[in-house]
Amino acid sequence: MPLLADITLFSLTRTMSVLDQLFQEEPDLYEDFVREICAEFTLAKEYMLAIQEMANREADRETIAQADLTLRHMLALWVLSNDLTVPVTGLEQMQ
Repeated sequence: MPLLADITLFSLTRTMSVLDQLFQEEPDLYEDFVREICAEFTLAKEYMLAIQEMANREADRETIAQADLTLRHMLALWVLSNDLTVPVTGLEQMQ
């Protein structure tokens, strides 16, 4: 399991890209994967709930987009720091 201090910008952005690809290609699988992460990662779960609440209250789109970007960073950091495999289809699985 890599230390947070060892995670590079390259690996973070690559992981975010793979997560984005999973979202585009297999939204149900992405949702299940994120749900599994949120079951263990309280901050990500709370961020997701906050984003849903902001959307329900019709918050500014830019504010929601910024919160979503922050959540995506957190998810990628969790994947990397816990050495998870992202279940992508059509490409090699990323580990």
